[in-house]
Amino acid sequence: MRSLILGLALAAGFAGGAAAADFVVVSSTDPAIARGREVASGESLQIAQGRSVVLVDTAGQVTRLAGGASPVRAPRTQLASVNESRVQVLKLLVAPARVRRAAPSMGKVCPDADLTRFDGIVSVAQVDGCLTTARAAFDAYVLKAVGPEAP
Repeated sequence: MRSLILGLALAAGFAGGAAAADFVVVSSTDPAIARGREVASGESLQIAQGRSVVLVDTAGQVTRLAGGASPVRAPRTQLASVNESRVQVLKLLVAPARVRRAAPSMGKVCPDADLTRFDGIVSVAQVDGCLTTARAAFDAYVLKAVGPEAP
């Protein structure tokens, strides 16, 4: 009986973990799938034939999914890799830039981080006033990982 209860508790825990967002859409040539959309591990995406979607997970893995006649599944991730705060940072990185209405503060310096690595980009993105720098580095990171979109 105890093992049955433990098994049910574990199953519920895994089911709850699967509902969390594991990926964020970085770019999409399919207008039905918006940039910034959260995607769960193993989720089916209906991507139109000839279109593609680029996803990034919280560990910085970049994946391009190509559309076809049948739905495409997002890759599976380890439960330990899901980090809700990183999902929010990823959403900031892919969100449209906001127009500043006030003058930027003078003397603000972004932290010295390796902006060719995902962890460095995430750390800089969280510093007030450094999101633009992090976005540029993130775009270069994604482009290096998957190459340019096919026409």
